[in-house]
Amino acid sequence: MVGKIVKWLGRRWQGLMALSLGRVLKWLLAVVAALVLLGAAGFAWFVLWPVHNIPALEPVDEYVYLDQNWGEGQQAAGRERYYYTGQGASMPQGASLGAVRYDWFVKLELPFSEQRFADPEHLRKYRFIVDPQPTPANPDHLPVGFSKHFDPGVGEYVLDISCAACHTGEIHQQKAGKRYAIRIDGGQAMHAFTDMSRGSFAPVLLASLIDTVIKPWKFDRFAKNVLAEGYPTGKPQLKAALWASIKAMLASGQNNPLRNLYPVHEGFGRTDALGRIGNTAFGDHLVPANYQQGDAPVSYPYLWNIWKFDWVQYNGSVAQPLARNIGEALGVGAINPLRSDMNEPLPAAERFRSSVDIAALQRIEHNLQKLTPPRWPEALLGAIDPVKAAQGEMLFKQHCQGCHGPHPADAARQQASAPLKPSPDLEWRIEVIPLEHIGTDPTAAKGFIERHYDLSATGLSNADLSAALRPLFQRQLARDIRFRLREVIDLRTQQQRPLGDLPTLLANYPDPDANAVLQLPVDAFRQIDGALSALLPAPVTLTDAPADPLNCDLDCHTANLLWNVRQAAAAIEQRLAALDVKHIDEGLALNITGILIKNRFYADYGIDYPTQQCLEGFGALDLPQVIAGYKPRPLEGVWATPPFLHNGSVPTLYQMLLPPEQREKKFFVGRRDYDPVHVGYLTTPDEDGDADGFWLDTSIPGNHNSGHAFAADATLWQQHLQDPQAHPLPSGVIGPEFSDEQRYAIIEYLKVHRDPPTPAGYEPPQCQLWGQSL
Repeated sequence: MVGKIVKWLGRRWQGLMALSLGRVLKWLLAVVAALVLLGAAGFAWFVLWPVHNIPALEPVDEYVYLDQNWGEGQQAAGRERYYYTGQGASMPQGASLGAVRYDWFVKLELPFSEQRFADPEHLRKYRFIVDPQPTPANPDHLPVGFSKHFDPGVGEYVLDISCAACHTGEIHQQKAGKRYAIRIDGGQAMHAFTDMSRGSFAPVLLASLIDTVIKPWKFDRFAKNVLAEGYPTGKPQLKAALWASIKAMLASGQNNPLRNLYPVHEGFGRTDALGRIGNTAFGDHLVPANYQQGDAPVSYPYLWNIWKFDWVQYNGSVAQPLARNIGEALGVGAINPLRSDMNEPLPAAERFRSSVDIAALQRIEHNLQKLTPPRWPEALLGAIDPVKAAQGEMLFKQHCQGCHGPHPADAARQQASAPLKPSPDLEWRIEVIPLEHIGTDPTAAKGFIERHYDLSATGLSNADLSAALRPLFQRQLARDIRFRLREVIDLRTQQQRPLGDLPTLLANYPDPDANAVLQLPVDAFRQIDGALSALLPAPVTLTDAPADPLNCDLDCHTANLLWNVRQAAAAIEQRLAALDVKHIDEGLALNITGILIKNRFYADYGIDYPTQQCLEGFGALDLPQVIAGYKPRPLEGVWATPPFLHNGSVPTLYQMLLPPEQREKKFFVGRRDYDPVHVGYLTTPDEDGDADGFWLDTSIPGNHNSGHAFAADATLWQQHLQDPQAHPLPSGVIGPEFSDEQRYAIIEYLKVHRDPPTPAGYEPPQCQLWGQSL
């Protein structure tokens, strides 16, 4: 009896278990189905629900290409070379196996649609510039700056984004019933390439990849277009590669909204360039602890004549052209592996071997040296008033030229900073104006100083940092002493003071650039010190490095020369000893990365020292300067580069000349319609009432439109002119308050302002690489 009861209970238990398991399975299936439906609904909402951050398409009737010395028309050789030369970048940034292939991008369809993602009309909505017709250099009719390069890691061509994507501008003007698009080569882009908000370029690209890979019928259509004769055999490999790209895009920690790394909306025409380069190089591809908040969007700077500047970037932090270009390539996705797939440091002999195409960067750089600033097209934007422009020229020279220059270097300084330039007329000194003086939004300049990174996960040591930097510091010192000595001799000669042994010592001073390996001429330093001390009326005691203002007189050069010969060598060693690979400021971290990328390239290909100097740009040294301020660049062609200030917070030149409190507090960005009277883009939605786009709020830190103020009243200005020390101007105030007549006169002049042209007959240097002239 007991046995029967046990058997009966066992059967009942098994039945209950079977019933419960069935219910559990049904419940789980229901949950899975609900999650799938919820995911599909969320995906559909993400893609299909209207967004208001993307402005309406701007129709164009005719494209106008200004003569900027690259040739005429869309297919001019210089223009095509700049637009479509790849530089070794990929999407997503720094990915290799997960890189978006060029053919995918060309043939990919939008979610829930058969329209191509790369359809020119679609990409123009994002404010990318797409020429009216395909060309041999751009057969697939992609936007300016979208190119390709062959990636041996995947065995295919991958999408490559070049500097032209962000440094080509366009302004629109209505005339006689037609809408003209006026191309500004080397100008400021309008797109929101790095914006990760819903509906923007990158999120929709990701959604297009996902929509393609999860829908069998859509994937099959895509596979037929991409694989051609490889269809259907290659379908599994194609799907795996698509998933790898999706995974790579999702794995970019800097774009994770939960991290809130970019709290200030960049919007159209801006990006936090240096912050994003640092987060890509040292966060995404090294250690997440390196992620830094990027809260200082900046406008894309215009490029004409920058090869003449001794310092570039908004904060005047980079001196060498190749260093600037390598940093730009890293920012748009060049691959620079810093760790292995197992998150271990690479072997020392394999580190910093990047995908940056240095030969291509040289072709682009040399092409840009031929680019001239745009000239105001009177036929489209209106005739110049010569009387008003002449009045404006006098005001400009009185109130603007002192900062904006340009200030060509003297021969001695040019030989110290860019010895391979053929003339000092091609070396323009750029003085960085301190924040407390200029008064513009400080966020970008301070962030460059305050952000720090830990590079120890690369395997680098403090000794490695020192080994990379010491040769550059020493060459800079040897050059600077020769430069100072020349200046002291010239100034003492002009003032008819004794020269002693200084001319002989200069004649015997060794060339700091004669050899790749430099031995500091310590004996020459001592002899210069002794000869100069013998000429001075009293002993000189130096405790701190003297300042070097833009206009350095005899006392200034003498103090700097004595500092260098007595203390700079020891100061170099102190600076190197203080390096901490676990705590490097942003400027030095990017600087070290660029130096080591170049050194690896030179070692891999046996590049000799003269060729290195040519590739790097006129022998300029790759050493950063870190100053809390912004550079006032020369202003020819500035009319074509709205909005203004480093962060794009002032929409027109007219508002740049207003006291800051009278500038617009919030304005619309996303229209290219041009205002030739106030000189800038129109700042309200279009006449059809389409308010979609980006509203820039200048009350937000990072967006402030303060500073650069012509706002001093007449009494204060006269007192300041009479005695600047007793009557200093308030922070951010740089001149008197103008009348409207004066403002419009300066604006009229800026339409025709000319900086000194490149001397006739100048040709960019032809660097020889692998037996070929670049």
